Amino acid sequence: MNKKGYLAAGCSVALLGTIVAGCSTAGTKPEAGTKAADDAKNAKPVTVTWMRYEHPSQPLIANSMVVQESLKRKNIKLEIQSTPQSNYDDKKKTLIATNTLPDVLLVKQDDISNFADTGVFLDLTPYLDKMPNFKKVIADNPEINKNKIDGKLYGFPLAQKLGASQSGQVPVIRVDLLKKLNIPTPTTYEELYQAFKKLKEAYPDTFPFTSRAANGLTGTENLINPIAFGMGSGYTNVSGAKIYYDPALKQYKFGPAMPQFKDAVTYLNKLYREKLLDPDYTTSTSQIWQEKLSSGKSLYYMDNTGFGVNFNTALQKKDPDAQFDMLPILASDKGVKRGLLYQLDHLSESYAISASVKNPDKIIEYIDWIYSEEGTKLFSWGIENEHYTMVDGKPVRKEEFANKFKDKTDPFAAIKSELGTSYLGFALYADDTVDIPGQAKLMTEWTNKNLAYIKDGSAFRMAYDPAFTKEEREKLKQLRTQLDAYLTQTMDKFIMTDGAIDKEWAAFIQQCKDKGSEEIEKIYNTALARVK
Repeated sequence: MNKKGYLAAGCSVALLGTIVAGCSTAGTKPEAGTKAADDAKNAKPVTVTWMRYEHPSQPLIANSMVVQESLKRKNIKLEIQSTPQSNYDDKKKTLIATNTLPDVLLVKQDDISNFADTGVFLDLTPYLDKMPNFKKVIADNPEINKNKIDGKLYGFPLAQKLGASQSGQVPVIRVDLLKKLNIPTPTTYEELYQAFKKLKEAYPDTFPFTSRAANGLTGTENLINPIAFGMGSGYTNVSGAKIYYDPALKQYKFGPAMPQFKDAVTYLNKLYREKLLDPDYTTSTSQIWQEKLSSGKSLYYMDNTGFGVNFNTALQKKDPDAQFDMLPILASDKGVKRGLLYQLDHLSESYAISASVKNPDKIIEYIDWIYSEEGTKLFSWGIENEHYTMVDGKPVRKEEFANKFKDKTDPFAAIKSELGTSYLGFALYADDTVDIPGQAKLMTEWTNKNLAYIKDGSAFRMAYDPAFTKEEREKLKQLRTQLDAYLTQTMDKFIMTDGAIDKEWAAFIQQCKDKGSEEIEKIYNTALARVK
């Protein structure tokens, strides 16, 4: 996340199938117009295998409203293939490497950058003139052009039209417990550490701070990212590459080489040593993480703000006073004060079409329709007068429909799951203007705070990668393979092992240089210079 509200786990199966192409109707004489319409209506549907990850907050339903309406309106039969988000990255990479893709597959820009040259994804560029709706979205969102590989486009990005909540990896804590224990609201990382110690003393069975693996990043990466950035350096970008864009320096940096990064890891080591940090942070899935925070086993997170709404709902069933709320942007002991927020859209995630599909024109026509005004409304809100009505030009959820979900842990996510809407469903140009009364107030409050932080310069949205040349992509692939593996092995050792930072840090930085950290930094900044 936006960014981006979430919750309540669902499982699903990923099973790859083969595509079944549909038939088209024969030509007709002018006087046979009615018969032609009937023939088109009765034509065999085009079956499209469609695969994406299933977010814990929004289970994917095989026969959701979107699936049913796609068949009715466009004669497209969607066969939904889903994998839990925690396993999706491995599954996706296997499919790409073996060229056994479904017709449509959700990928990251990193996947496109690494594999576009292999010919596994369909080049969409020759079809752009057949996609007026998508071309308009590109015109309205020129950042999409950064996704091009050597001037070619290989994916349909998840854009955001309206209504996105501004979220990010921001500090959120049980403010009711701070009040109960007379703990001052933390404004610095040191004050947060002192608060953790008092919370642990009062609730010894808890691990105050918990983290999770999500959004294609490991638990370790998601743990380090916001604290490293908050203290003045950084760790990964949105694709997981061990490089980040520094808004103060206006260039890409390899975070671990900066002294502020060592401060962040030293801080995490202290939290781990004193049992203030969840020891399962490396293996904790979104579902496990949510269970801990919604049951009182953990009391603080630095992640998507919107989760707090659902945690509050769960906690208040037992304790009406329980309350997660945002902390202000925390300051480091060096005086750095900045937060890391998500983009309002998801342009680094795209649907790619397999280059081996038998009916690319039909699939492209269908996807372009999803980007249209009709498609945006359907895939964002559902069916007008059944799921929502328009009031003064704005969509309003129909009360009789919404009431069916009022007892769910996350009513908004449950509605979107049944409909198959939003970017966690099957929308490509999501409009999340519609919300559920009660949730909307707190989400709006947190969004406004985050937007204010951006305005005053204390928070920054994650940057999208610049476009790389073929030579740069090949070099990055080689360098990242060796550097990423080394960092994966090493970072947890520094967080978990006493004395490792003092004894091994200098040798660690030298090993990173030997494995290409400075070369990666140079490639990113060279690419960035081309788009300034």
